[in-house]
Amino acid sequence: MLTEDFLGRIAIVIVMTVLVIFSGAPLLAHFYRDISADALAVFTQVASTAFLALQLVMTVGRIPPKGTAKGIEPRLTSIAGAFLILVALFLTPAVESESVQLIALCLVFIGTVCSIFCLYWLGRSFSIMATARRLVTSGPYSIVRHPLYICEAVFVSGMILSHFSMLMIALGILQFSLQYRRARHEEAILRQTFPEYEEYARRVPMLVPRFFPAARPASSRD
Repeated sequence: MLTEDFLGRIAIVIVMTVLVIFSGAPLLAHFYRDISADALAVFTQVASTAFLALQLVMTVGRIPPKGTAKGIEPRLTSIAGAFLILVALFLTPAVESESVQLIALCLVFIGTVCSIFCLYWLGRSFSIMATARRLVTSGPYSIVRHPLYICEAVFVSGMILSHFSMLMIALGILQFSLQYRRARHEEAILRQTFPEYEEYARRVPMLVPRFFPAARPASSRD
């Protein structure tokens, strides 16, 4: 019997495969010219392709879900939050400024490399939809509860700067809002699935790193 998770996996695998091909194809052109002046652009493209390929691998090998958010809204939010910024790139022209593009490229590169690290740490628990597979609380997930979204926000900021316009700003704000909503959906299903999530959420901030440890509740004394 085909389960919802299996069908969703097939759909994501198809989409990610197409994205990997489109992301990796431009790299072939760099083999036929001097890449010294475009080194950062090449490294960024390689990192982006690797990030998409890693998502593909993690989707294929992900572990079965223990809980999934119900309803159509969490699913639409997850899909829009994941892919809206890619659609936005086709709606807005790139800024014709080398200095702006260099800064934007740096943001995209940093965000992508950090995203690869977080995704690798998340491993087979990765899912685009709000799904509870395994509770990961170590590594970057011991600093904030959603480090992958923070890294992706750096990437999106670079995209907004690269294609800077009022439309791009509006779409960027919408994308950030969708990702926040997506994180909330994930937290809701994680709380329902893992009793220990409440203690984890008390210790670890959602998005902004805490510079001082959370105060422990005072123990009662006889």
